Parts: sequence; structure tokens; C-alpha cells
Amino acid sequence: MSGRDRAAESRAGFTLVEVMVAIIVLTIGVLGLAGTTMYLVRQTTLSELTTERSAALQSVIEELRATPYDEVSSGSDKVGAFEVKWTVTQGQRTKLVSIVTVGPGLTSASGVPALGPSVIDTFDYRIMEQ
Repeated sequence: MSGRDRAAESRAGFTLVEVMVAIIVLTIGVLGLAGTTMYLVRQTTLSELTTERSAALQSVIEELRATPYDEVSSGSDKVGAFEVKWTVTQGQRTKLVSIVTVGPGLTSASGVPALGPSVIDTFDYRIMEQ
């Protein structure tokens, strides 16, 4: 074998250092992908819970709108995973309805946002006498 053939043969393939660098780069990429997947799953779950909470709130509002003004009163209901309670405060020619939903959602009790099982959310709705 000539010197030129031996030099070409020694340059063929990968060195151990190149293989290790490639493995490290691949590992960092896969870990980044896993972290992004976890974030997307969390955000999707949060958006589903927010949609369910909005549907529960809308259900109660529609029920209140269908009720004659003089018969609107405080009450409660369970819609899906959410407990919904409302209180009615009489005003001059209006009724203020405070609607409280309790159920799964985003909480930041410890300063770090996390999904919690009993998150409270309040919405005020005003009904005018006609």
C-alpha cells in the first residue's frame, strides 16, 4: 500500500470525539423537543379547562337570561367539572349577578403558575329591568 492510500484510509470514518459531539448535540435536541412537548400538553390542557369554564359560565348566563326579571334569584348548579354559584343583588331597576365558578384551572398560589383542582373565578353580570 502506498503512502497516499494509507492517508486516505486513516481519514475515512469518524473519530470517537466526533461521535461523542454528535451524540451530545442529538441529546440536547431531543431534550429540547421533550420540554416543548410538555409545555404544549400543559397549554392545551389549560385551554380545554378554560373553554369548559366558559361553557359553564355561559350556561348559567343563558339560564338567567331566560328567567323573567322578577324571578331571578341566587342559586347554584354543577356544569361538567365546575361548581357554579351565583348571588343576586337588587339595585335600582337592575340586578347584579355575581357568578363564581370553582373547578380545575390555572393557579399561582406558590408564585409559580400550575394547574390546580379547585380554582375560583368570579364574573359579574348585570340584568336590567325591562
